[in-house]
Amino acid sequence: MSGPETKPPKPGLAARKTATTVLTRIMDDGRGLDGLVDAQHGLPPFLALSPEDRSLVRAICMAACRHYGEILAALERMVDRPLPKNARHLHHTLTVAATQILFLDIPDSAAVDVAVTQIRSDQRSKRFASLANAVLRRLVREKDELLGAPQIKSRAAGAQQPVDRAVANMPPWLRSRTRKAYGRQRLSAIAAQHMVPPALDICVKSDPHAWADRLGGTVLMDKAVRVVAQGQITALPGFDAGEWWVQDVAAQIPARLMGEIAGKHVADFCAAPGGKTAQLITAGAHVTALEQSTPRLERLRQNLARLKLQATLVEGDLFNHRPQKPYDAILLDAPCSSLGTIRRHPDVQWTKSPTLVSELAALQARMVAHAATCLAPGGQLVFANCSLDREEGEDMVARLDLETLGLRLDPVTAHEVDTQWITGQGTVRTLPHYLACQQQADREVTDDTVQSTVSGMDGFFCARFIKI
Repeated sequence: MSGPETKPPKPGLAARKTATTVLTRIMDDGRGLDGLVDAQHGLPPFLALSPEDRSLVRAICMAACRHYGEILAALERMVDRPLPKNARHLHHTLTVAATQILFLDIPDSAAVDVAVTQIRSDQRSKRFASLANAVLRRLVREKDELLGAPQIKSRAAGAQQPVDRAVANMPPWLRSRTRKAYGRQRLSAIAAQHMVPPALDICVKSDPHAWADRLGGTVLMDKAVRVVAQGQITALPGFDAGEWWVQDVAAQIPARLMGEIAGKHVADFCAAPGGKTAQLITAGAHVTALEQSTPRLERLRQNLARLKLQATLVEGDLFNHRPQKPYDAILLDAPCSSLGTIRRHPDVQWTKSPTLVSELAALQARMVAHAATCLAPGGQLVFANCSLDREEGEDMVARLDLETLGLRLDPVTAHEVDTQWITGQGTVRTLPHYLACQQQADREVTDDTVQSTVSGMDGFFCARFIKI
């Protein structure tokens, strides 16, 4: 006599459970999305999913991180009293469901049904199953009204006064610091650009106009081409042949600031994944690429192999690096908060804090000081990072004791980069809403107008020094 039949799991349940786990790790534990959903080293529940479900998990978590403030505000409106703060599983499960209902092309009924099943099956949350069902069904009914509101006021999202929808999606601490640094108008423009997934920027070895024509792209500057690509990047013409590499246009600025380096011995500190290394090599420099992480160094090696480029690769800690002969030039792309990359990595803003920003700024200052000891007299040191926060940029440079370090600031000039990017300090600051690219040349816009996916750039900071 056979036992009772076991019901098959509800379709999509495993993917939603995994998305809830991933979102919990991001929001509660400060872990980055890329590592959690890495194809080789990601979370075991993620690795157990089909390729289609893996894509769904990533899409849910990306959208949740991008629209988190809006989602909190929407859920807050659906209940008479706040949900228990310690009911984290309930909170994240509702967030995953709300993300699908509000921002993804997934049937509302499926999002609600799977979420209620998930809550009912969890000992921590099952007593809230009826509440969850009511909240999500109301959300379905009112979503058009919610999405049509231009501003949001939400205790949960940290907005005591109504703020722009996009601004509400920034963590309160980051919202405050960005407003203080750049003003309300730029805060709104930056936040709005964070809502737009970026286009694909590449750096090409040869004629950028020819590659722009071949790939249906636009030349932005020098060897930078922006492509509105469909499908796998690896399937695009020129990838297998090593004719170009993926690199945001802002990330291409630091190497350009080094000027004429053909024949010079140039170091690339913190070199992986290798875009800047490749730029230096193709500019004719003899490059030593230093990287502390073994896996990242291997990735750098693989990338250079595909590009058919050669450099001297060194695995080691920057602070222990003592070259036999001082370098003619050094590019230091220092570890940072990565707050300038929120367009492509929306989870970044939820895994950082003011304390971490301060710690990173102090580390960057120490790295500049050590790099100066590795530089020949008259040599250039270009410091860069992909942070929006002035503490890691303009303020860090202002605090350096340049006389003691044997450095002087070498101001960037208008013939090198767009004048809008040059600060009064003579350093470079790009913001996500800069670089308004037009598909129709006769469409006039201001520099603070948020554009489509063909516009924008990473937030970046660069400073150039000369060894005296």
